[in-house]
Amino acid sequence: MTSTSASDSGGSSPVGSQSPIDPQGPDGGAGPTPDESPSGATGAATFALVVAVMGLVSSWTGWGGVALGLVAVVAALVALMRVRSGRAVGRAKPVAALVVGLVAVAIGTAVEWPTIESAVTYLHASQARTLDECMRQAINEKEQHVCKSQHLDEYRARFPGRLDP
Repeated sequence: MTSTSASDSGGSSPVGSQSPIDPQGPDGGAGPTPDESPSGATGAATFALVVAVMGLVSSWTGWGGVALGLVAVVAALVALMRVRSGRAVGRAKPVAALVVGLVAVAIGTAVEWPTIESAVTYLHASQARTLDECMRQAINEKEQHVCKSQHLDEYRARFPGRLDP
């Protein structure tokens, strides 16, 4: 005893069913295409939220939070522009990513602020130091050589007979 399917016997398939090969929906229409209706959460919004959370978690390291937070902010803005243009729906995820990304940047900047401040102070102080101050703070010959080369005009004026550093 053999059984035959509806397609083998020449019959039609039941109403409302859809064969795997048939691209049409149950109503005979082609169904929505990706260009016709905007999707829910976009890839950019999901990416932005994931990177923002990673930035928030790593913000205690300083630079990690700043870098990942900035990437998340840019991705969230891209996702919001997609929502605004109608290519995506749902503002909650991009807005959440934007807020979390900004918090990660703020925490990372607060953690790194002493480093940034000391670097700026050092750059200011190194330009104002004299040859004597620089030589006093140098702890080896290499640093003394750096002092001589930074203050070359002063070194040549004070020690005209010596070789240049």
